[in-house]
Amino acid sequence: MKQLLMFDPQISERINASFGRQKLMQFYGASLENIDHGAITITVPPTDFLLRTNGIFHGGVIAALADSAGGYAATTLYAEDVSFLTIEFKINYLRQAKGEKLIARARVIKGGATITVVQTDLFILNAGKESQVATALLTFMKASK
Repeated sequence: MKQLLMFDPQISERINASFGRQKLMQFYGASLENIDHGAITITVPPTDFLLRTNGIFHGGVIAALADSAGGYAATTLYAEDVSFLTIEFKINYLRQAKGEKLIARARVIKGGATITVVQTDLFILNAGKESQVATALLTFMKASK
């Protein structure tokens, strides 16, 4: 995993450790690209088992990436180890996702003591140019340990 420039070393370390244990993201070959207060960027390379037969990222892969990025963006607001449960999820697919890399950028819209709302925008990279392929609005509930 590449070393990231981060806003808070303890929170970043906790998120990196959690991401490293995240089996679905491992399966996708996902990488954390950026961690900041209320924001996360995760990327996924195109591999055969994530793509439809015509080389387009499967919608389920896009949705799962949006959800994971959103949950990690929510965790950046807390110094202590917390986890979130998705309680509402809305995604709009804007165009096909065929390219060199799938990028999810999640940012917290409203953080709360129990409920946090996050927007995740997803892009495909082609020849150095990003095109938005989807946008998702997610509501998370802070889970009790």
